[in-house]
Amino acid sequence: MKSLLDGILVLDFTHWIAGPYAGLFLADMGAEVIKIEPPEGAEERHVGNTQRYRGNTRMSLTLNRGKKGLCVNLKSEAGKKIAYQLAEKADIVIQNYAPGVAKKLGIDYETLSKINNKIIFISCTAFGESGPYSLRKGFDIIAHTASGIMAIYADEMGNPKVPGGPPYVDIATAMLNAMSALAALYYRTRTGVGQKIETSLFNTGIALLASGLIRIEKLDKELHQNMLEVLKTARANNMKHTQIIDRFALMSLRNEESGSTRDIEVPDCNHRPSDRQVFPYYRVYQTKDGFISIAALTSRQRLVMCAVLGVEDKFAHLNLGDGNDESYFHQKEVMKKIEDILGEKATSEWIEILGKAGVPCGLLNYGVTIYNDPHALAQNMIWSLENPVSGPYKTVGNPIKFTKTPIKPTKGAPALGENSVEILNRLGYFDKQIEEWKKQRVIK
Repeated sequence: MKSLLDGILVLDFTHWIAGPYAGLFLADMGAEVIKIEPPEGAEERHVGNTQRYRGNTRMSLTLNRGKKGLCVNLKSEAGKKIAYQLAEKADIVIQNYAPGVAKKLGIDYETLSKINNKIIFISCTAFGESGPYSLRKGFDIIAHTASGIMAIYADEMGNPKVPGGPPYVDIATAMLNAMSALAALYYRTRTGVGQKIETSLFNTGIALLASGLIRIEKLDKELHQNMLEVLKTARANNMKHTQIIDRFALMSLRNEESGSTRDIEVPDCNHRPSDRQVFPYYRVYQTKDGFISIAALTSRQRLVMCAVLGVEDKFAHLNLGDGNDESYFHQKEVMKKIEDILGEKATSEWIEILGKAGVPCGLLNYGVTIYNDPHALAQNMIWSLENPVSGPYKTVGNPIKFTKTPIKPTKGAPALGENSVEILNRLGYFDKQIEEWKKQRVIK
């Protein structure tokens, strides 16, 4: 059975995360993805101790699985020639260099489309290729701040919170890169026309905020004007970031519930805003042996949950947003009762009880427990691969399931230049020329 992208050739001129991760998805789907790296290797090969990993860092092993590795110096004329020969045959090109670098290296869309006008070219940058920020470099943290995501949170010092855990903007951008490549590929099969696609971390960050950024003029115009005035005078009034967040929360409350007189719940710490969450039906609770998350967002689910736990909540039938000050303070009492009851049994017991009743819930996994999670294994989300330098390793599988063309574990990430000779042989170069290029450091 052929794979989804059988016969599709992808040239992967990428580094860090948003670019390589896109190539990973295409490789998982069966495309031949050639990772083209400079003599020193792509940047993700350097995120780790040099002696310990020898260029095959955890990031590199994760993001480059299923790819072939070609190490070639694009600053040399011979190196450019190799890239152009591959471009003649390529279907998709991905690059996420800093603004202007692709053009300097001669692998920009204008250059490659003259060689192959059917090529689909993805240019992934921090801020896009037009507009006042277009020449700025950027990473996940820059996109978090510039897009507005980071303004929602605060750290223990009361400052805007640096993203922790997965780099969500990078990963989401990678998914958009892969999705857009496939959409353009479909368009090309119908029209024969290739094209350039531009994505950016900045745009992804804004897209992730979604409904959080919606502004209804007749409901929000005055609110937003007042918020801008708060920001304008914040420094003069010695307002910390957390105070700004709290002020905005109170202003939004008054805007949504004009009759409300209550204050917002401000915890005795600087974390915001998740620790202000008092809605008892959308929380993480501690159980007898761990933690459980609950998301009873419909009135039916809330009523069932109360019945199962033996908790009385006279406001459980209300739709979200239809509460008032009385229901708000009552929720704190309900939350404490639920907390005490859930602490009496193990997580697995509550998941069975609540799940059987139709209440959405789930256990809290830590990273180390995912490897043995029965559902993760059943979903084929843990792959066992191998790298010629690092040996066997486990990594996250592909999250998409196709019924007729299932995605199977690919080969491990390549060592630097692992497939250089194979690829050059395919282009018609023989051992003598290849050895000469190695001496000249054109390839590795």
